Amino acid sequence: MIHDVDEVLRKLLIEEMGLKTGNDVDIVFNQPKREWASRLSKPTINLFLFDLHENLALRTAETFNAIPQPDGTSEIRRNPVRMDLRYLLTAWVKEPEDEHLLLSSALMALLRYPFLPKHLLSDVFNNQPAPIPLVVGTYTDKKGPEDKFSELWGVLDNELRPGVLVTITLALDPYKPVIAKQVLTRELRFMQDNAIGDPESPPSTKTASKTYWGFGGTVSSKKHDLSTLSLLLVEKNIAITLDDEGKFSATGIEEGEYTLDILVNDKVLKRQKIKVPASNYDVEV
Repeated sequence: MIHDVDEVLRKLLIEEMGLKTGNDVDIVFNQPKREWASRLSKPTINLFLFDLHENLALRTAETFNAIPQPDGTSEIRRNPVRMDLRYLLTAWVKEPEDEHLLLSSALMALLRYPFLPKHLLSDVFNNQPAPIPLVVGTYTDKKGPEDKFSELWGVLDNELRPGVLVTITLALDPYKPVIAKQVLTRELRFMQDNAIGDPESPPSTKTASKTYWGFGGTVSSKKHDLSTLSLLLVEKNIAITLDDEGKFSATGIEEGEYTLDILVNDKVLKRQKIKVPASNYDVEV
């Protein structure tokens, strides 16, 4: 994946700067060490990948995402890791004026794009959940040696020269999905301890409460926009929230038979009898 990002950056610079590959300027991804620099024979743009780390600001609160399947199972996927790839962009020409001109051209080429352009992306990037950010010359709150370019040049044993920070944020998904049976009903039971404070109290002092259930299903409709629908558990007078995909759930319900009203603009569209617990709570209107 990193090599593919390199190629996108190379193609972007060639396209935006109007370069002829192999004739005008070389675009490379080397460590800019003193020995390497001494061997350069033509103007060169170098993109040195010097840091990779997770972008914690983009980490979601939900670790997993369950995708319901038509066969009654769910495909459980762990959310991808959002990684920042940080490059040091430098230009290498003998004369300072020419170096600054080349660096400026490369900088302007990248600044035109807030995201990696789609027409340059290969099939490897098809599963990216969002456009791939391209951030140029912006520093994060992260502090450390990698943010001190003077120290970086010292490690590389080379002289300090102007450079631009280029950050690409990729979603990496190394996890295999897990197929599991959908949970439609949950059982909840409380225990009351009549001998609180006595860890050696016999089981007879603990009284079980009633059993409460949670259930969930999906409302589907070919005639109505789901955003106009709402649900009501009539016997309990409980309004049940319906999300954008038509999914709903309720908790703390005692075992028994109930009436589920599907409402459109507060008028009953359909009245369906349900039993708790049951194996299916899906509704079609």
